Amino acid sequence: MEAPVPASALIHSATLVSAGIFLLLRFSVLFEFSVKCVSLVSIVGAITAFYGGFISMFQSDGKRVLAYSTISHCGYLMVMYTTGVLEYTVLYLYVHGFFKAATFLSVGNIIRFSRNTQDYKRMGFYFKFLPFDCFVTFICLINLSGLPLTFGFFIKHLLFVGIRSDAIFYYLISVNCVFGPLTGLFYSSRLFYSVYFDFKKARKSIYASANRGALASKNYSNTVKAATCAITLLVLTSYWVSSYLLNLFLSKDQIFSDFSNYFISISSLDSYWSSHNFLLNNSYLNWIVIVILLSIFSINWRVNVIRDEVYVTGNFFVIFFLA
Repeated sequence: MEAPVPASALIHSATLVSAGIFLLLRFSVLFEFSVKCVSLVSIVGAITAFYGGFISMFQSDGKRVLAYSTISHCGYLMVMYTTGVLEYTVLYLYVHGFFKAATFLSVGNIIRFSRNTQDYKRMGFYFKFLPFDCFVTFICLINLSGLPLTFGFFIKHLLFVGIRSDAIFYYLISVNCVFGPLTGLFYSSRLFYSVYFDFKKARKSIYASANRGALASKNYSNTVKAATCAITLLVLTSYWVSSYLLNLFLSKDQIFSDFSNYFISISSLDSYWSSHNFLLNNSYLNWIVIVILLSIFSINWRVNVIRDEVYVTGNFFVIFFLA
């Protein structure tokens, strides 16, 4: 937690997550010979998925919330691995890695604006000063939380489809995997609301020293433009890579799991394969929400924000709850 934010983004989105799951993927041939070992990995992963999210619910440090969230997603990766379809595990790695990295970089802008304050109980109403970061954080959190018609929703749906009903401790695994996303929704919404829409709890000097010119500029943020461009490219890359891999795996153009033939029958998912076009078409709703939010930033209301901040916040809340 003492590392700089870019280092934390790299560790929690790629290195920390990929190391363990990469070893499991490489040694999948050995796991074929031990059903009990795979069952143990699944049980530990399911408990970890719920435990990490539960601990994250009670953290007030923004980086700690995301760190325990990473632990929770590591548990999901372990459970996803035991379903036997290794493509889903790779897809989960990409979805989590990209969106978690963008979230960490957005939180880095928040910490910079708060003058190295990481406790979001000492923040509030940053939407007025960091609307771009609010927009990016919203996109990333809904994907990480698994809200309907997002990439996180599809990958968690594939996880539940892949769990065998005759597995050892099936109900224990299922219950933990169900309550895990609920904790994710709780800590994500708590973090988002406390930072951007709660009462002003930071020092008055932070609000007073905000660059008033930046509020009316196209940068839409009180942070440096380089960070804004980097986060934008990362989010766009996230959607492009995730969409490509999801369509690739669901269309059966790339299935390379011999491991899956031992633990799960791909033919049992034919009902899902036949409906994947419907799910992918409905996922465009996620893009509609993003376009609506983006249109808000395109309207020239920024000058009025400085004089009247209540109405703008109310309008954003309407769009947020509709989303």
